[in-house]
Amino acid sequence: MKGTRAYDLHGTDGVVKLQKFCLLAFRQDFLWAWSDTCCIDKGSSAELQEAIGSMFSWYRRSGLTIVYLSDVSDTASFTKSVWFKRGWTLQELLASETVLFYMRDWSPYANNASSNHKTDDAVLKELQNATGIGEKHLRNFRPGMDDARLRLKWVSTRLTTKPEDIAYSLFGVLDLHLPVLYGESAEKALGRLLAEIVSQSGDASVLDWVGQRSTFHSCFPATLRPYQNMPCMQSVPRNSTGPSNVDTKRVSKLHKAIVKLPRPRFINRRLALPSFVYSVTTFKLLRTWGSPSRYEYEIHASGLTPLPVTLSVSLQEGSDSSYALVRPWHPKWFAPGAKDNEEAIRMLLERFGQPFHTLLLRALPHNEYERIASDCKIAACAKDVTSIVNSNLQVLEIV
Repeated sequence: MKGTRAYDLHGTDGVVKLQKFCLLAFRQDFLWAWSDTCCIDKGSSAELQEAIGSMFSWYRRSGLTIVYLSDVSDTASFTKSVWFKRGWTLQELLASETVLFYMRDWSPYANNASSNHKTDDAVLKELQNATGIGEKHLRNFRPGMDDARLRLKWVSTRLTTKPEDIAYSLFGVLDLHLPVLYGESAEKALGRLLAEIVSQSGDASVLDWVGQRSTFHSCFPATLRPYQNMPCMQSVPRNSTGPSNVDTKRVSKLHKAIVKLPRPRFINRRLALPSFVYSVTTFKLLRTWGSPSRYEYEIHASGLTPLPVTLSVSLQEGSDSSYALVRPWHPKWFAPGAKDNEEAIRMLLERFGQPFHTLLLRALPHNEYERIASDCKIAACAKDVTSIVNSNLQVLEIV
């Protein structure tokens, strides 16, 4: 198409869409327009890599982003439009500071004459309903890995034509750069993405999921779908003054050990995960059912109250098999604003006295572990303050 006037082209619906787009941009007083459907040479791997790595910034610097909703008529809400189900359109919505939506007949959405639909209260409310994204992020989104778990949730129900694109479409949203390797599996693409999140941010919340594990790494899910639901644990009321019979020296020692813990890191497909480790002492099979089989166990672990766990694999008894429940550590758990060290310790005890989600690991040779995926959240609770103070801190190597 290089050197050809868009208005001289004939034929497909795509050409008509391009002509309408150019005409609309001209009427908005723009002399240049860019369309991702025809302005990227997908036959050039170098250009494709550059485009994927730069697309977020292109949308961010644009004067206007025009969104054509071919499946929305003048009587329908756009909340069910397929545009909100596509993986790549997430960054178009978040990166662009000025957006106008147009319906099937190329009239403004809902005949809304606003100069920016992202700042129009009525349209903004519909955008929140359609995407599940809060007003703060829709109005003023900043790329990065803060709240990475939430950003994974936004794309967890979206689809892309090429399976691996679901991971690539998040590069701009998360502000990270990785090689684009078309032909790799979707699991590997997602695995590389999650590994980079852990390596750069140390955010262990991406490990909090339920479902099928990835072939890339046992701590990662096979798809993004497990991220649809955000982690939620009901708090238990506690005495705000803290227990009076706590050995303050042991608590202080625990606090100092926690402060020295490194961030999680991912190297050579091995996850070094700082954790609170609770060795499984016994487990009891309660029942099996279904096809494929499901196994419900009652697990007893040192320092924890007994807890039920449902798995798609059976646990093996004997000296050759050992298991542990672990609570990944994250530096953000240190509450900001503590007036002094004593208050910081009290707040830490308060946090560790609350129920929490754990990972079930199986010990392997050479001091390595692998995660056993579960069919439900594994919710655990410390037996008492003494078990918290005597917590076993380790950096585990998980494959």
